[in-house]
Amino acid sequence: MRRLFQFIYQYRAFFIFLLLEVVSGWFVVNHNDYISASYFNSSSAIAGNVYENRQAVQDYFQLAKVNQNLVEENELLRNRLAVDSLTVEVDSTDIPLQLSGQYEFITGKVVNNSVHRFRNYFTLDVGSKDGIKEGMGVVNPNGIIGKIKSVSTNFSTAYSALHSSLLVSVLIDETETLCTAKWSGEDPTQISLEYVPRHIKVQEGMQVVSSGYDAIFPEGVKLGTVKSVEIDEEATFYDIEVALSADFFSLDYVYVIGNKLKQEKDSLEQELQKEYEQ
Repeated sequence: MRRLFQFIYQYRAFFIFLLLEVVSGWFVVNHNDYISASYFNSSSAIAGNVYENRQAVQDYFQLAKVNQNLVEENELLRNRLAVDSLTVEVDSTDIPLQLSGQYEFITGKVVNNSVHRFRNYFTLDVGSKDGIKEGMGVVNPNGIIGKIKSVSTNFSTAYSALHSSLLVSVLIDETETLCTAKWSGEDPTQISLEYVPRHIKVQEGMQVVSSGYDAIFPEGVKLGTVKSVEIDEEATFYDIEVALSADFFSLDYVYVIGNKLKQEKDSLEQELQKEYEQ
C-alpha cells in the first residue's frame, strides 16, 4: 500500500492531467449537440457489434436445440397431414380416400451408423417406450433411410438402405414402373434397381420413389434419381444405378413411420397365401 501511494504521488501530475482530460471531454460531449450525437452513435454501433457477435456465438452453441425443435415441429406437422382426408377426382366426382390416421411419424436421432460394410445398420435413440416396432420404415427429409430391425425399451436398430438384404418396393415415377431397389454393396451413394424390363423407356434423371405396396413406406417417398442405364443385347432387364437422395454419411434426425393398417393388410394377404398353398 505504501508503494502504491508513493507511485501515485510520484506521477501525480500525469494523473491530474488525465482527470482534467476526462472532465473536459465530458463537458464537450454534454454541451455540444453534434459531438454528443456522434459520440453516442459511435458507442451504440460498437455496443451493437459486441452484442451481435455475442448472439452469434450463443446461436452457434444452441444449434442442436434449434434442430431438435424443428424436427419435433416437423413430426407434429407430418402427423397432422397423415390425419387429413385426401380426395381424388374421378369422372368429375370427388371420392374421399379415408387415410385418416393410417400413418404416424416418430422422431428419432441416429446415434450410431455404418456405411462401409456389406450389411449396414444404424441405431436410433428411440425404442418401444416411444412407440417403435419392428418392421417400421425410416426416412429423413431427403428420402428413404431404412427399416427397423430390432427394438429395446430405449433404443432401436435398423437395416440401412445400404444393406444387401433389404429390398425396397419402388416406382420409376415418370413411367410408373414397379421394381425393386437393392444395394449392391459397393458405392454408399447409389443403389441398384432390379426387374425393370427392357421395353420400358428409362432415362437418366428420372425420379425413383416408394411404391407403397409393401405397407412400410407411404407412396411417393423419394429414394433417388436414375444415374445410369445399361442393358446387354440378350438381357431381359436393365442394369440401373440410382443416386441416393439421402446422404448416409451424415445421418442425424430421422422419422420412423408407423402404418396402423399394415397388420390388417398383412393378415388378409396371408390368408390368400394359404389358399394358394392348398
